[in-house]
Amino acid sequence: MKFLIVDDEALIRKSLVRAFKVQGFDCDEAENGIQALEKIKENNYRAILLDVIMPDKNGYEVLLEMKKKTPVFVISAFTGDDTNIGYIQNDARVIEYISKPFEDIFGIVKTVLEKTA
Repeated sequence: MKFLIVDDEALIRKSLVRAFKVQGFDCDEAENGIQALEKIKENNYRAILLDVIMPDKNGYEVLLEMKKKTPVFVISAFTGDDTNIGYIQNDARVIEYISKPFEDIFGIVKTVLEKTA
C-alpha cells in the first residue's frame, strides 16, 4: 500500500516522498487539493500527509470532500485560532497534526508508519 503526500511546497513534498521511498514505500504526490482529491478517488492509501494552506483547494476543503476513511496527518505552519483548524483537528480521520517547519523528516515517516501499522 502507498502513501499520498499533499503539499504546495515542492521541497517539502519531494523530501517526504524521498524519505518514504528510502524506507521502501511507494508514494504519490499532489501539489494542491484538486490533484489530491483526484488521486484519493482513484487509489487506496495507507495514509495521507496533507498540508492545510494550499492554492485551489486547501486541506480543510480536501477533508470535507474526501469520502474515504484514510488516516490523515496534517502538516502545516499555520497554528492560529481558526475554525477550519478546529474542524481539522476534530476530524476522526486526522491522526496527528505536524507543525512546520520540521527538521526530522525520517522521524515523521517513522511516526506515520507506527500509527498506521
